[in-house]
Amino acid sequence: MSRQKSLEIAKLESLLNRISIHHPFREEIANHLGRLSAGHFGESTADHYMKYLPEKSIQDIRLHDSIQPFQIDALLLSQKCLVILEVKNYKGELQFDLDHRKLIRTTEGKSEIFQDPFVQVELQKFQLQRWIQKSGFPSIPIYSFIVIANSNASLTFQGEDRNKRKRVLLVKQLPTHLTAFLEGFKGEDVWSDDYLNEFSAQIESEYTPYDSDVMKQYGISKDELIWGAPCPSCRLLGMIRRRDHWLCGRCGSKSKDAHLHLLRDHQLLIGDTITNAEFRASAGVCSVKVARTLLNQCCTHNNRHSKGRKYTVDLIR
Repeated sequence: MSRQKSLEIAKLESLLNRISIHHPFREEIANHLGRLSAGHFGESTADHYMKYLPEKSIQDIRLHDSIQPFQIDALLLSQKCLVILEVKNYKGELQFDLDHRKLIRTTEGKSEIFQDPFVQVELQKFQLQRWIQKSGFPSIPIYSFIVIANSNASLTFQGEDRNKRKRVLLVKQLPTHLTAFLEGFKGEDVWSDDYLNEFSAQIESEYTPYDSDVMKQYGISKDELIWGAPCPSCRLLGMIRRRDHWLCGRCGSKSKDAHLHLLRDHQLLIGDTITNAEFRASAGVCSVKVARTLLNQCCTHNNRHSKGRKYTVDLIR
């Protein structure tokens, strides 16, 4: 199964589609989305190479250590240890300053300083150990690697810590390096298959996606959004409702379900409920009956009389 886009990415994509091209925060939102999308691409690339490993892995972990949530890009499971993988999709010249605990990226002559990824994985390891103990699982060794997923990256190191140097991998090294790493373990297994299966099931059951309020984050009100059903061909907002379909006034394309995209954007940006009047205003539909029919086809409602009826939108997958 391919890694799903995060809820935050979906919300930012919807927000960009619903604000003016002249909005003062548009560039900032686009840059934020670009960084998250690059990270998602890098993590998906790492997922591909991990398919060569016989051991099971879990992607996109988000748990609570009883103090705060923590997230892990990927976790490799074996009976002898767990391996945390922190994936970075940075391009350019990457200098790991191991003595001063920072990562310096240089692209086109411009340098940026990033958080030391080793500090990040050390905290992830500590939080995962807390969660394992809290969940009643036996202690197990936990190791970590930094994975550079971008093929347009060159690596240099400053500092004498050779162990850390060995823990930075290019993404194509994942199959061979991790296979050799796991084969180097001797002795008895620490966890049984039953423990590993129970561990995986527990992680899945406690997973809660990060849910950011992007409207609040950028101080954008509902009135600033541009509504209308989007054309599937030219992406124009504001398709016209005909008797049994939507019609694009620009390119003439027709759609049976353009209102579903509008409702999905409403769920992502505004909330899970909508009234008939709200739907008519955002979809440009005049008829109460037509709006009711469309909403009944894809939403549940609270069974109240028409004026107080709220429909529940559940279109995010």
